[in-house]
Amino acid sequence: MSRLAILDKDRCQPKKCGYLCLEYCPGVRMGEDTIVIHKKTKKPIISEKLCSGCGICVKKCPFDAINIINLPEA
Repeated sequence: MSRLAILDKDRCQPKKCGYLCLEYCPGVRMGEDTIVIHKKTKKPIISEKLCSGCGICVKKCPFDAINIINLPEA
């Protein structure tokens, strides 16, 4: 299944939340690079190919900055 991972960069405030999305992501916990931190902006980048679509990062984000949209296959 394919999906879209959307991060609202205006709402994302990693200094206040301490990267909760990165901390609770099952893919990151298994050692994958599902969520990485951009070097310049210090904001998370979610890999759409590695994302399982579980939605844990969406629920854990205190600023509602993350949306994961699962798309049906043709």
